[in-house]
Amino acid sequence: MMADDSIKIEIVGLDKLMKALQQFPKEVGKTVEQAGNEASNEILKEKGLRVYPSPGPGNSPPVPYYIRGRGMQYGNRNTLSSERLGTQWTVKSENMRTTIANRASYAKWVHGKEQARAMERIGWKKLLDVAQDKQARITTIYNQWVDRLLKKLNL
Repeated sequence: MMADDSIKIEIVGLDKLMKALQQFPKEVGKTVEQAGNEASNEILKEKGLRVYPSPGPGNSPPVPYYIRGRGMQYGNRNTLSSERLGTQWTVKSENMRTTIANRASYAKWVHGKEQARAMERIGWKKLLDVAQDKQARITTIYNQWVDRLLKKLNL
């Protein structure tokens, strides 16, 4: 996992949950994990992250051209260099944090801070930009999970 190209979603203001955290740590941890997973799915469903943008001129002849899921095509040979970017996303929740990352070696040039200009032009999104754009929705998701937990625990 490339820490430089990941985003962490943290719950801020856990003071309301401190009582629950002390009395029901497993329930709180599970709730935060579920909220993180839902928020991650909200982020990753954006076209240009897990869902590929529409193919462009670089994805069809003449050679060389890139065949998604396969690699660069040169005449009658292919480099077989694709790491299947869209399937390499990971979501990890632990210690009240959720981390989203992509294991593909070239992910930082497609989705990270070091995104190549050409990637943006053809529709690839930066992970951090999408998360920031969806901040209000992510906050709502966490608030809904916290409210459910507080009701469940009668707090």
